[in-house]
Amino acid sequence: MKNLLKKLKKYNPPKHIWLLYFYIPVLLSFFSNLDSENDIYFLLNHGRYILEHGFPTIEPFTMHQGFSFVMQQWLAAVIFYLAYNTFSKYGLLFLLVIVNGIILFLLYKLCMKLSDNRYILAIVLSAITDILLLLCFILPRPQIFTYANLIGVLYIMECFYRNDKSKAIYFLPLISLLQINLHASLWFLIFAFILPYFIDLVIAKFKDKTDKRLIKLIPVLVITFLVGFINPYGIKAITYVFTSYGSYYINNMVIEMFPPVLGVNSRITTLFYLTYSLLIVVITIYIVNKKGKLCLPHMLLLIGVSYLAITSIRNYALLIIGSIPFLAFYLKNCFPEEKNNKIILTKNGKIGYTCLIIGLFIYAIVAVSIRGVTMDNRLEKGIDYLLAHNKKEDIVLYTGYNNGSYAEYRGLKPYIDTRAEIFLKANNKKKDVMEEYYLLQYNRLSANQFLSEYNFTHLIIDTEDNLYSYVNNNTNYKAIYKAKGYKIFQRIN
Repeated sequence: MKNLLKKLKKYNPPKHIWLLYFYIPVLLSFFSNLDSENDIYFLLNHGRYILEHGFPTIEPFTMHQGFSFVMQQWLAAVIFYLAYNTFSKYGLLFLLVIVNGIILFLLYKLCMKLSDNRYILAIVLSAITDILLLLCFILPRPQIFTYANLIGVLYIMECFYRNDKSKAIYFLPLISLLQINLHASLWFLIFAFILPYFIDLVIAKFKDKTDKRLIKLIPVLVITFLVGFINPYGIKAITYVFTSYGSYYINNMVIEMFPPVLGVNSRITTLFYLTYSLLIVVITIYIVNKKGKLCLPHMLLLIGVSYLAITSIRNYALLIIGSIPFLAFYLKNCFPEEKNNKIILTKNGKIGYTCLIIGLFIYAIVAVSIRGVTMDNRLEKGIDYLLAHNKKEDIVLYTGYNNGSYAEYRGLKPYIDTRAEIFLKANNKKKDVMEEYYLLQYNRLSANQFLSEYNFTHLIIDTEDNLYSYVNNNTNYKAIYKAKGYKIFQRIN
């Protein structure tokens, strides 16, 4: 082992050679998935609505009347819609590539700071981190902007934590402003990621009265918090997280809210192994590190993101961001220190890199043309049929949770969609539709009672929907369209 470490320290090729490792996540980013994202349709719908009508305060897309509404991802939705409206599905793909490039760059800067400029270690760890994010989380959803913001926060705090003269903390209010408008429900994560550093600075202040870092940080944090009120919905956007999470019905119906446990489905089982394996690896490296004491902010951050990852599979991304880059701090003694970080290229090297950049563009065109970029929705032909034979205003539509967003994008007003928190009474101030839907799906609400209350004229029902068997065998309903996995029914009595 010692001989291996010695070889690692001696192995020091030019920096531009190592930078080629960034090609791996960059190339992989062109394979980001658009197909499986039902959420993209409500985001596109939101973005279109904002540009055409402004900011709604009453929910305008479903059959329900008078629901109080906060469009908490309005800016992300507008960005997605503009990309899609301008360049179709290719616009969304290249938007993901660009945002992922920003994430990769910020990861590299964070790892460089943590490793004291060990660029080999920084490049490897940032590439690994980004590849893991690409597996499940770089999707056309507002979270991608949140990931970039949170990595930026960690970089800023590392700069300030190490040097109280760093002016990086003055960018925190800007990140707060972006986050509250891009993805308000995760705005508080900014402060959660700052908290480990804040706690350590409080302890440091008690130990050393001359430490001025805490005094400098507090006013900036106050401004960072107040900036959060600069959004179309004011305090409602800031407090959105408190009325949108922790619902029993959401936690038991929305897959991304499930904890990473074995035996649920293949995706969750895979994330189970990834989550706990990563935890074991990171904790082991933290513990066996013998040179230099453990850094309290890193440990507190790891505890926090570990808890979040264990409670919900979608938070695994936070574990990746809050753990892997910090290995740079604990492994830096295994790698050579680089004092001159400039990339020095010979004439041939410049020609080679120019060719690589040109090759990247060629690859992008070829990869996209061969792989294809599709956003085909399985409901498309069914809704085409429905709209060809009925006027929109005459349709009272039932859809299950996963189908409503696309129906809304097509101009229909369904019963429910994938914006789970919108259907909580705590948010809409009218009715707990999510509870009703949960009871219906688990045979705790009579199908006849449910259908009688809403008088749906049409129903788009997946075969696994608990309502399917009842409607399919009921003479009051006729199947007017059949496709793989679902049917469209029309009420005839």
